[in-house]
Parts: sequence; structure tokens; C-alpha cells
Amino acid sequence: TVLATMATFGSYLGWQVRLGNGGESNALTLGETIREFHPKLMTGAMFFFFLGGQGGLVLGKAQGLPFLESPHAMTAFAGLGLLALQAALPLAFESGGAAARNAHTVLGTSTM
Repeated sequence: TVLATMATFGSYLGWQVRLGNGGESNALTLGETIREFHPKLMTGAMFFFFLGGQGGLVLGKAQGLPFLESPHAMTAFAGLGLLALQAALPLAFESGGAAARNAHTVLGTSTM
């Protein structure tokens, strides 16, 4: 529930930045602008996703399931890969311009 809430609110913040409202702040951004808070919140969401994946892998191993062949592991790798790609896209904002921003928006929205 915490991860879903963080990811949903983070996606909302990302769309607010995309729509030109990144300089605003509200009670949920803790005094920071939306543009400042969005990457911090999404980094936290990725960290919680990573921790959840670790817990699932340990639980699967304790149950005698194949360590990296379980559906949980495959889903974790796919999710972490998408989130890592999503996190790397802003590095291309200056050189990639609108295409990089559009890719970040589409990938982020579809991942969440």
C-alpha cells in the first residue's frame, strides 16, 4: 500500500511538472516545489520496490523455490529494470529534448 501510494502520488507530481506546474508546492510536498519533490519521492518508491523484491526472493528461497527463476523474481527484475530506465531518462533531457521528456512521461505512466 505504501509503495502504491508513493508511486501514484509520484506519477501525479511528474504530470504536474510536465504540465508546467513544477514550481508550485502543496502540503504533501513538505515545503518543496513539485519539481524538487518528484525525483525524491520516486527514488524512495524504487527503494521500497527493491526491498520488497528482496523479501520475496528470501521467502521463495526459504520455501525451496528456484532462486532466480520464480515468477516473483522475474517480475522484480522487470520492474526494477523499468524503474532504472525511468530514472536514467532525465539524464538525456538536455540532449534529447522533447523526445526524452515524452519517453519519460510515457514510460513512467505505463510503469506505474
